[in-house]
Amino acid sequence: MLIKLALNLIAHAITDVTIPEMVTTRTPLSKSILMLKDLLQFTGVLFCLFTAFLIHFRLNKNNSFSGHLLTALLFLIAFCNSFHLFIVLGTINYFPFLYKIQVPFLFLVFPLTYLYVRALLNGESLFRKTDMVHLIPFLLFTINYLPFYLMNLEDKSQLVLEVTKDFSKSYLDQEGLLPEWVNMVCRLLSPIVYLIMQWRLILSFFKNIQRPASKQFVLVKKWVYDLTTIQVVYTVLIVLMHLSNRLMINGFISKAHISETVLSLLVCISFLFISCYLLWNPRLLIGLPHLSFNNQDASYHCSIQDNESLFYELENYLNKTKCFLNPNLKVDTLSRAMDMPARRISQIISESSYNNFNDYINQMRITYAVKKIENNYLSTYSVEALSHTCGFNSKNAFYRAFKKAHNCTPGQYCTNYFNSPNNTNKP
Repeated sequence: MLIKLALNLIAHAITDVTIPEMVTTRTPLSKSILMLKDLLQFTGVLFCLFTAFLIHFRLNKNNSFSGHLLTALLFLIAFCNSFHLFIVLGTINYFPFLYKIQVPFLFLVFPLTYLYVRALLNGESLFRKTDMVHLIPFLLFTINYLPFYLMNLEDKSQLVLEVTKDFSKSYLDQEGLLPEWVNMVCRLLSPIVYLIMQWRLILSFFKNIQRPASKQFVLVKKWVYDLTTIQVVYTVLIVLMHLSNRLMINGFISKAHISETVLSLLVCISFLFISCYLLWNPRLLIGLPHLSFNNQDASYHCSIQDNESLFYELENYLNKTKCFLNPNLKVDTLSRAMDMPARRISQIISESSYNNFNDYINQMRITYAVKKIENNYLSTYSVEALSHTCGFNSKNAFYRAFKKAHNCTPGQYCTNYFNSPNNTNKP
């Protein structure tokens, strides 16, 4: 289906026509802006799917509940937004039985976001029994559209063709048991209710929690604030766009009015911003933003002194055994060697000045590399040999980590060190 959608998008970009039997009535005010809108929305769908698969199969190594919810949320956003493109580009004519199938799922996006933020902040590992209430709108509108879903395929194909010719029919014609305006009102009210709940949850959590502001803590805080702010912007734009459409239908503004074009473009930009935020912040992808404990659960609390003591124990073990020189060292391997839970090791490191386990181990390797350089290692061996000696799998990874720590290459560091007038270890 995505391939068919992409082909229709290319055809639309080249000829402004999708399939022969479809004549679009979208605003002709600015063909380039409308084409950009469709391209942005299609890119957003791809980014959502890519990020969801990346998180599920590669990044959620701790198998966290919040990570699974985030994967489901991104996939759901991609699923729902792709159907708008299916309609405006005419792709839905090839699959008329799928028309309106996404509508009930729209009522899951904001509840799922709220549950994700709640699980992220409280360290939850399961749904609560009361969470079933969030499914009520989804089930209600699934039942509402059952007669339409069971409609004769020939009649449905004709209806879908009319909708692709005039998109306003998608929210004017009554296709369920309830009038279509009920669907529209509920779709506008649901985000507002959940955003209020989400803001209350976030503000209450960060107001009451008493913790040192580690990098991981700041990262989580920024992420949930940014995510919710983007959702607010997205919701406001959707409300304004529906209002603009209603004014056009009632004849108060012309169909070529620039407001509809601009609002549609802004909605797509905000959607794209949501979908690729994680990809724009690599630190979030290296280790999913999660707080390792529920601040309401005393069993997870540990004092700053305990953290410092355990971190000191961890660092002593690494320096003594030099196991960080093993290029295949993983947190699970270290966990078994130290008889300490892997989650606890990750928590201790994230509460320190390091971003995550990999960042910490790489910093230890770079410190070891610096000592080797200062002992004139590079006069005998190459930089590549040094990188392997220090536990890096490749010279490029070594260069990146070294430049991050010292803002120069190993060769430059060596030259600067031995040319320094204060250096007493000149070869």
